[in-house]
Amino acid sequence: MNVIDSFANSSASIQHSPSANKKNVEESNYIYAEDNYMDAVLNNPVTSITLRTIANRFYGKQIEEIIQNCSRLSKDNYPKLWESYRNCCSVLNIKKIPILYITSRLKGINALSVEMNKEQIILLSLPAVVMLGEAELRFLLGHELGHIQQGHLIAHTVQGLLEDLNKRAELLGPIITDIVDVPLNRWYRTSEFTADRAGFLCCQDMNAIISLFQRLGLSTSVSSISYLGELSSAHPLSCTRLERLKEYK
Repeated sequence: MNVIDSFANSSASIQHSPSANKKNVEESNYIYAEDNYMDAVLNNPVTSITLRTIANRFYGKQIEEIIQNCSRLSKDNYPKLWESYRNCCSVLNIKKIPILYITSRLKGINALSVEMNKEQIILLSLPAVVMLGEAELRFLLGHELGHIQQGHLIAHTVQGLLEDLNKRAELLGPIITDIVDVPLNRWYRTSEFTADRAGFLCCQDMNAIISLFQRLGLSTSVSSISYLGELSSAHPLSCTRLERLKEYK
């Protein structure tokens, strides 16, 4: 396993094309404005190889074990979910469709984007399949597809590792931590806004997105204390994510 991203720390018929008055990739560039300033660093070949090696060391075995016990999505086992997933890929103009596995190893409503042996994969939790409505699932799937399409997975992996290292300042040095950690947190927050836009393009339903956030226990209101905490965090507040989506739509 090389890289990983997580979204959270149906019976209706599916339509195959968005209506004319809805946004899609052809008529709207969905990348959030601040999303590209670290691309030069992340696209450096040496950086890429190093980050993939680090990710494989920390996450590879865990993800391999999960995939061994997954059910791969197909038109035979989950036909309506398959149809919806294919539609999301079509909306985002994704030609090489990532493999999607459904797993009970992910707890609650959740999804992960991973890259293993140069193959892009999405892991979707079984509770998400059972509990979410069509539009909610489309947003969740579109969000992960957006991360894959925009090449976010390497940076997300390293950011997660930095969060988990209690002695990161000792390991990296305070100067390196300031140089890497702070800019990466900012990049991570804006990449979430981009992925949310991809999710919106796939579901076109703000009420469904709000419903999904509420199911996940994510607050849709803000306080001054939580806002200050957001400035030093890699994770944007849910209310901030919703505001950015409302501005976009």
